[in-house]
Amino acid sequence: MMRKQISINKALLSIGAIAALLFGQSCTDLDPQFSDSVSNETAEGDFAGVTDASSALTALYDNIENLGGQANEYALMEVAAENVAVLTRGADWGDNGVWRLLHNHTWNAGHLYVLNSWNSRNQEILNATRFLDPASAVSADAAAQARVLRAINMFMVLNFYGQVPFRGVNDGADVDPTVFTPQEAFDFILDDLDTAISSGALHSSGPVASGDGLQFVIGEAAARFLRAKVNLNSASILGDAPAGAMDAVIADVDAIEALGFALDPGTGDYFDIWRPATNTEVIYWMNTGTGNRVLNMIHPNQSGWNGFVTLTETFRLFGSEDINDDARLGIAGPDFNGLSTGYLRGQQLNTDGTPLTDRQNTPLVFENEMLTSLEINNERNGIRVVKYPQRRDDNFPNGATNSEAVWLRYGEAVLMRAEAALRGGSGGDATADVNALRARAGAVELASVALQDVYDETRRELNSEANIAGARAVQIRFGTFADTWELKNVQEDFRVLFPIPANALSSNPNLVQNPGY
Repeated sequence: MMRKQISINKALLSIGAIAALLFGQSCTDLDPQFSDSVSNETAEGDFAGVTDASSALTALYDNIENLGGQANEYALMEVAAENVAVLTRGADWGDNGVWRLLHNHTWNAGHLYVLNSWNSRNQEILNATRFLDPASAVSADAAAQARVLRAINMFMVLNFYGQVPFRGVNDGADVDPTVFTPQEAFDFILDDLDTAISSGALHSSGPVASGDGLQFVIGEAAARFLRAKVNLNSASILGDAPAGAMDAVIADVDAIEALGFALDPGTGDYFDIWRPATNTEVIYWMNTGTGNRVLNMIHPNQSGWNGFVTLTETFRLFGSEDINDDARLGIAGPDFNGLSTGYLRGQQLNTDGTPLTDRQNTPLVFENEMLTSLEINNERNGIRVVKYPQRRDDNFPNGATNSEAVWLRYGEAVLMRAEAALRGGSGGDATADVNALRARAGAVELASVALQDVYDETRRELNSEANIAGARAVQIRFGTFADTWELKNVQEDFRVLFPIPANALSSNPNLVQNPGY
């Protein structure tokens, strides 16, 4: 059973409206909540399988596509890390301090996005477990996809919280979920991925055409990408990487390459990678709108929401503002709808090329200046990063977004292989991999590459993308998450893990609060 493509026309909500809805949620008790599907029960009350496997699989995918938002998991991965900040501008983007607490590492167990992420990812582990139960009798290809989807959710819980509650399909409400240790959860995740990949039931297509639906379906390449990421993060999760973990990263990336994936040169524009069309780089697209990756960065006079910025420190890693030195900087003038792609800096322009102003009629200039406050800002502070070229489509006739969000791409796989090689893996060539990315961007190649070079290149290449683990996991692997950076002063090592929400602790005595909270 292959997941059918579903057209989505999702309304973009303001962050205030989203927060108002989310504040009403409570900690999950891990009861299943399938969309368009219900589960059967036997006369004795035991689980007897899902009633509509197709709808249940679609629901599992839909929840993964919720990661395309700007709050919750995305915020934990990117706003808590060193590349992205959310600036309060007057009365805008205060949101009860949720963004500031993440950026400055002062969150606690009651933080809204910590709670929501715990709830949603744990719920999906249970939903996938019910889907995979023999009583559901799903097809081999559906089961393989669901194993990868369960692995994604469990990896995120493990990576965020360091422990994973697990409920069996017939455990009643009076049964406290078992809690996996990091090693148990790690082994469970790898078993799901190994089983899915070795089953031969995942599609093994290389780059696929936009519009045929297959770009939204988990295949072998996506499963191998996730397995490589799990192994790459093994030392930060377990304390030490298992023997052969870095070799496994390199082998999986090599296998992805053998399926036909490669760095996409575009058609003279680096940002063609993010156009919804066939290219050799995108391993998996999310069937969801890309507005959150554009509108949250840009000014209201550019049709945006004007909160998110990239840190000036990250922008300055390029050492230049000239696109001829690095294509990832982006074009200087308007591309479409008045916006450029890449790092939006300098005077912003209207669709006809005339200078824009802010709402106080001051020239709308995004300056290369260090940020000085999370709380007090004008409408112009901060450089913005936009990777999706502006275009019109049926859902957004005025431009700004589309419904194919890049989630997994070969460019990140190349960086994972380079890092694994420098961490002792065999068969990789870190210098060749890093230079392939730099050559694609037109940047000067390096004579040799060390781990610091991979770290810096990862920040330049993946800024704001948040693919499964995001910039936070990169910093934890490289030991910089407790450092200070622009607008962040707190230095506390225990924040490599988020706290277990208080309601979860009170409802399951098998959980133990993480140190420091």
